[in-house]
Amino acid sequence: MIKEFWITGVLIAFSVFGIKVGLGLAPHMYGRLISVQKKVMVLAGAFLTYLALFFSLSCLITHFNLMNYLDQFTNMLRYGMLLHLAVAMGLLFWGAKLLLQNPGEGKNSSLAPGLLLVLPCPVCAVVILLNLALSCSLFNFPPFLTTLILFGSLVSLYFLISIIAAPIYPEIKAAFAMACSNSPVNQADNFNTAVFAVSVFILGGIGFVYNYFLKRN
Repeated sequence: MIKEFWITGVLIAFSVFGIKVGLGLAPHMYGRLISVQKKVMVLAGAFLTYLALFFSLSCLITHFNLMNYLDQFTNMLRYGMLLHLAVAMGLLFWGAKLLLQNPGEGKNSSLAPGLLLVLPCPVCAVVILLNLALSCSLFNFPPFLTTLILFGSLVSLYFLISIIAAPIYPEIKAAFAMACSNSPVNQADNFNTAVFAVSVFILGGIGFVYNYFLKRN
C-alpha cells in the first residue's frame, strides 16, 4: 500500500507540472495574433526543456545512489523553505503585475507573461528527484515498464475527462466569457491593491520569521 501511495504522490507532482505548463502555453497556442511558426517554437522549446530536465533526473537516479548523499541533501533542505518562499513571492508579484497592467501592454508582449509559468519550478523538481530516488532505493520495479503503464493510464484518464467534458463545453465557454466580461480587475484601485499586497507581505513575513527563526531559538 505504501508503494501505491508513493507513486500516486509522484504522479500528483507530475500533474502539477502538466497543469502549470498547460496554463502557460494556452495563450500562445490559441492566440490569434501569434504566428504558427512562433507557436511551434514555443511548444518545441517547452517540450525540449522538460525532456532535458526529466532525462537529467533519470540519469541521476539510475547512475547514482542518492541515498549515499542523504546528509548533504538534509543540509540543503534546511534552506528549501526559503527557496520556496522566494519562488512564491516572485510569482505573487508577477501575477499582480499582470493583473494591474493595461490591456494594451499585454497584447504588445503576448509571449512574455506566460513564459515564467512554463519554466520548471526548482522546488517541484527537487521534490520529484528526492521522491524518485528514495522510491527506487526502497522498491524494486522496472522503470521503463512503469513509465509505459503510467503513460497509458494518464492518456486513458485524459480521454475519459475529454468525453465527460465534451457535452458541457459550450456551457463552460459561455460561463467563462460571462465571468471575463464582468471582471472587476480593470476597475481596481491601484493604491488600495498596493496597500493590501504590502499588508499581506508584511504579515506573512512576520509569521514566517517567527515560525522559522524565533520559534527554533
